[in-house]
Amino acid sequence: MQNAEVRQSHIAVIGGGFTGMVCAFRLLRAGYRVTILEREVELGGLSATQSYGSFNWDRFYHCILTSDKPLLSLIRDLGLESELRWNKTEVGLFAHGELHQMTGPTDLLRYRHLSLLSKARLAIMTWYITRLRNGRKLEGIPLCQWTRRLFGKNVYSQIWEPLLRCKLGEMRKYASAAFLWGTIVRLASTREKGPGTQECLGYLHGGYGTLFKRLQQTVNSLHGETSLGVDIRGIGAGRSDVPGEGVLIRARHKDIYVDGVVLTTPNRVVASMLQVEDHQYKERLGQVMYLGIVCTVLVLKRKLSSFYVTNVAEKIGFTGVIEMTNLIDPEQETNGRHLVYLPRYTSPSDPLFAASNDEIWAHIQPDLKRIFPDLQEEDIESRYVFRHKDVQPVPTIDYSTIAPPVRTPVAGVYLANTSQIINNTLNNNAMTSIAEATCDALMQDIPAVQQLQQTAEVGEKPSVFTETQGVRAACTA
Repeated sequence: MQNAEVRQSHIAVIGGGFTGMVCAFRLLRAGYRVTILEREVELGGLSATQSYGSFNWDRFYHCILTSDKPLLSLIRDLGLESELRWNKTEVGLFAHGELHQMTGPTDLLRYRHLSLLSKARLAIMTWYITRLRNGRKLEGIPLCQWTRRLFGKNVYSQIWEPLLRCKLGEMRKYASAAFLWGTIVRLASTREKGPGTQECLGYLHGGYGTLFKRLQQTVNSLHGETSLGVDIRGIGAGRSDVPGEGVLIRARHKDIYVDGVVLTTPNRVVASMLQVEDHQYKERLGQVMYLGIVCTVLVLKRKLSSFYVTNVAEKIGFTGVIEMTNLIDPEQETNGRHLVYLPRYTSPSDPLFAASNDEIWAHIQPDLKRIFPDLQEEDIESRYVFRHKDVQPVPTIDYSTIAPPVRTPVAGVYLANTSQIINNTLNNNAMTSIAEATCDALMQDIPAVQQLQQTAEVGEKPSVFTETQGVRAACTA
């Protein structure tokens, strides 16, 4: 009798952002050989860390919800549960030229710009939305039409229409009612039970950089490989009859053969790389409409308000105000400075993407002064602008029929990106779930170790097999 010689299956993960790193971690832990290929010269993507002078924090704003089960499970797996911090947060609304607290039901009762009947309708219909269990039924209903009918003309014109315009811009007319359902249900999951309901949100000490750094360390410890600055020109079928060469990656300077590929890049990049004759598939990728983000970040010497999030019910140059240091501890995290994000979600074709940082500041500064008239230039220690064109997929009508599946038409090539978020807003909990689903599908199709040939007699211990066993044992320890 003979023993079978085996080898690890080699998987390439395209994209070194949060989703790609989670995929690499899951696959390495399951016993695969993994190589991360990243086009940029740094890892991180939307989860990258930025130096703000006297401290480091996230380039784009993030928070963790108590209901984020996949993300919290990942944090536990990485041994970071002790770094979690939770805090109650306040919510504000800028409307009719004034700041209003809108944290709980009593705040709504005090809001004088809506009648008692309108307030009751707003509260009851919001509660009703949280009781809907299946957002798919709302995918065929236009967002603005449904919201106006549900809440009434007055509430819609004063509250929802300005908020939807801020969040989606002109793309709101393409969105389905499932967008609002997903947003409200997610936010409702952060609230405590009882009459004085208040949002309770979380973060990691050190920001998302703590999580991403631990992911990198774990990937390295499991012998994952990382290559930066890799310009991929095409991905297609390789030589299925040759072990380890089922998928061919054509990079600028060399060809790379692997057993499988996980793509974590936006759809337009996937369409440009994937060498496939299935034109309907590429059309499907192109049907997904993305929102980009232009995010101005301010490092302040003082706080602006007591609110973590200030929603804006007026037409201004940014989506809202996220005062991060009303969630995180400024003494522990930001060297006593106050960190404020001013995001603008907009079409990738918006001229703001080509504008200079000073031009963007000139565009939004008057609006910021409207909300906080006492903010002085000397209060601003520094400011930054970060841009990304493919961030949030727009949940258009019947989006479930558009969102691309995990398996692509190329055997051995899988997809895990934001376009697969269905009836939810962009968040790392959703991306953790998507990464895990993609890895599960890949593991069903491609075993972690593969038989090569019959070589060794019984009693012998081939070095390749012993090494593979050691890797798998380390991964499952």
